[in-house]
Amino acid sequence: MLTFGLVTFLVGALLATVNITSRYALKVYVDDQLKRIPWDLAVYQTGAVNGDRSLQGYVARTPGVTKVESMAFLRARFPEGGEVEAQIDNKPFTTPWLCLLAASDPAILPPELGFALSRNGADGKKGAVLALVGPEYAMGKAFLALQGAKNFTLQVHVAEQPRFLFNTPLQSVVRLDRDDLNRWLMDQTGSVSYIPYIGAILLMPYDWEILTKFDQVASGFVPEDVLGVGNQEAGHIQMAEYAPELVYVAKIDRPSLISGWDIPGSLDRVAEINRQLHRGAIETAPVAKKIYQGPEHTHGDSQEVGDDDTKFGATSFVVDSTTEVLLARMQNIARLIGVVSLLVALPLLWMAWVLAANLAGLLMLNERRTLGLMRLRGISGQLMGRALLISVTMGGLGGGLLGLVAGSVVPLLIYERGHLPLGVLFDGRQLAIFTAFLVISVVLALVISRRLVKYATTISPLEASVRVSGSEATSASLRFGPVQAVAIILGSYVLLGWIFDLAISDLPRMAWFRLGDRLLDFLGLPLFLYGVATLLASKRERIQHVMAPALIPIGGVLGRFALRHMSAKPHRTVAFLLIVALMSSVSLYPIVTSRSFEDKAVRGAKVQIGTDWQVLYNAPDLIDVDRLNGPAETQIAAIKPEIDKLVASLKRIDGVRDATYMVESILPTFYLPGYGLRGVPLFLLANAETYRKSVYAEPSVGLSDSFDDIMARTGHDDVAVSPPVADFWRLNTGTPILLGLDAERRATGSNTAGVLAFLPGIPPKSVSDRQGYVQARIDYLNYLFSTNAYMATGIDNAKLKPLQILLPRVIVLLKADPAVDPVAFPKAIARANAFPPLEIHSLTQEVAKVGSDMYISLALANMRIYLIGGLILAVVAILAIAMANYSEDRRTLGLLRIRGASPAAMRRFVLAMLLSPALVGLALGATSAVLAGFGLAN
Repeated sequence: MLTFGLVTFLVGALLATVNITSRYALKVYVDDQLKRIPWDLAVYQTGAVNGDRSLQGYVARTPGVTKVESMAFLRARFPEGGEVEAQIDNKPFTTPWLCLLAASDPAILPPELGFALSRNGADGKKGAVLALVGPEYAMGKAFLALQGAKNFTLQVHVAEQPRFLFNTPLQSVVRLDRDDLNRWLMDQTGSVSYIPYIGAILLMPYDWEILTKFDQVASGFVPEDVLGVGNQEAGHIQMAEYAPELVYVAKIDRPSLISGWDIPGSLDRVAEINRQLHRGAIETAPVAKKIYQGPEHTHGDSQEVGDDDTKFGATSFVVDSTTEVLLARMQNIARLIGVVSLLVALPLLWMAWVLAANLAGLLMLNERRTLGLMRLRGISGQLMGRALLISVTMGGLGGGLLGLVAGSVVPLLIYERGHLPLGVLFDGRQLAIFTAFLVISVVLALVISRRLVKYATTISPLEASVRVSGSEATSASLRFGPVQAVAIILGSYVLLGWIFDLAISDLPRMAWFRLGDRLLDFLGLPLFLYGVATLLASKRERIQHVMAPALIPIGGVLGRFALRHMSAKPHRTVAFLLIVALMSSVSLYPIVTSRSFEDKAVRGAKVQIGTDWQVLYNAPDLIDVDRLNGPAETQIAAIKPEIDKLVASLKRIDGVRDATYMVESILPTFYLPGYGLRGVPLFLLANAETYRKSVYAEPSVGLSDSFDDIMARTGHDDVAVSPPVADFWRLNTGTPILLGLDAERRATGSNTAGVLAFLPGIPPKSVSDRQGYVQARIDYLNYLFSTNAYMATGIDNAKLKPLQILLPRVIVLLKADPAVDPVAFPKAIARANAFPPLEIHSLTQEVAKVGSDMYISLALANMRIYLIGGLILAVVAILAIAMANYSEDRRTLGLLRIRGASPAAMRRFVLAMLLSPALVGLALGATSAVLAGFGLAN
């Protein structure tokens, strides 16, 4: 009873620990994902608001909501020649779409605004940023012409007299890519927005009065304070094609509403808040005024089609919660935690099986004479068998229950630092899982005890009295049969599949086998070890050949006798081999694998950002805009000295070790599908050799050749390209590539240096890796990442001299001391020059964005259980096997002493019997662990 109670205690504790550990890993993962979600929910209101802010107040008063911020994105296409007029520095400013983008929390907006707000205008007021959106042919000249602009004004004509609406200082004029803005909005709010194809976006501080005035004139009427008392009849103007969007982003009380231990309950609580907000948004919605729209008006061709209703729809309210999406996905995983725990524990359960089998064998050896005496006294085998079954069942139940308690309570106390959340243990789903684990533990004990029960019910008094029983002699013979051969084949298939990325389910019409592949991922390694261990121990000659190199030197004068004695008991040898091999493999391969898992995020972020810090500047801020005209030769010659001054000033900052730069240029006449005529970026490297030594990259970053070789060719006037460019133009190393036209419309080109998977140091297009995106948004992000086209070459490439280009940004890459203050250092960068940077990115920020894969998080947590549980099981199993061997070999050891063997020789004999199979099992397990770890890391 005690023996099988010990086995079920270990099995129950193991299963419970793996289950609680998996749940804790899921909790940690959910907590990490929540940190990546800046706002838990967003209430989207489309339609005119007419100065009504009641909805924001309603959201703020909703129980469970702790903070609310607002973002307004007002998009208007005013009629050409209409009453509303925009001016820049008192000159008319015409654009197909004029948009206002403002937020009560500047962190919601792109970083361009944040740096602009750090400076005051000439009159001491906070400024705005004018962002031009559109292709090069539409916005390229305007971008240069507007550099240095000071003021933006919006006015409305009433009775043919201009009336002032609002005015704001302009801090800078920048180019803004639609995809980059949507990527930023998705990172902040979890959703994309409609961004006009051609237009201007005024990014400005949140001023409700200005937003209300813009909303009113776009809706077709003049604000009363602008209209004046005597002009009430002129209060209606032509309505713009108007697509307003107000977003109220909110944070909820996460500590009281969300618990990683109770994902279903957390999901219900968050979903209820979202449902309440959706109902309340409709009830609290402001009613739009009835507006005079005027006669039909043609807006001209600006590549936009469709009427207002079909494009934007009527006023509506949507509550979108990335937190709810995250919890819904995690709930699906939480439902499978019990099955995952069992699959993860399979190798350790195998070790427990070997342990229990040897303990049963030990009982047979120790209690053989007792069983024989009981039969001699007339006790029937049936009665003995029934008593043994009751004893095993009671011991299994008691040990299993204690194991479940220990395996769940102890980890919880450790994870929660002394606090025991009873709700985690007494949850209905968790109790059902514990019941299943208890049944598995007892069934395992009963199955293994069959051999003992059968032995007890059939043993005769005569067999109990002999030195070696007939059943023991029969079990001593070990055969390598079809089952063991299949085990080796399946195990080899799994290991080779991990290493070479092979799977039957990946073959055509074999997708139905995917579940089998997943199951073999858990069973493959123990199957392989079992088959190989049985193969080694199935023949005496093979055992002697394998064990001789270790056993004879350790055994000394009794070494050869120990070798023959071991080969006579192959079943003991294979048990020892298997338990040590399983122990070493499940303990070692997590160590091999986990480091590669943890390192991948850092490596990916390093490749993306290139160095420790990346700083982006608006190129026209460095130089007089009139000098950024003409061919590439003229523009580069003008801007290079200014960039050198910029880099020199950054190098003087405390903590900066080194710096290099690249210039982003736009090729307006280089065509690529999906880019239209907006231009593909060509990054001009300050020095290809310096860049190659300064940035972090790996050889595999180069697809057609190693990264270093491709970069070396860019220093010889060749051009490296990204996969989208190479695929469309069918480029290979050395292939001529047409880059564009010169001022006289003549073709200008170069040769291809190679294809790059990624160019380290280019402006990042990353978003925070989180599970809160719905599938459609994931597809959109995948589209953005897969179609990221660019090229790269040296800035002194002579073949670029006549090329027509535009220089929008300068990227400076800084190597910094690891000890720099992450808060003070970017502030020092922003103060280093008279003009602020557009963006500042750090390696730490990018690593935080990448995060960890959910399944890798679960795997790493369970690998620790592999290490601890494997060692505990192995130690107990080795002790059990050693005790069984000693019980069986007591007479042999006594005869050796009678024949004159010294105590020292006896110690070496026992040590050789223990260590030689352990060393062979260790070698077998370590080799398998290296193969498994290498395969999983790949």
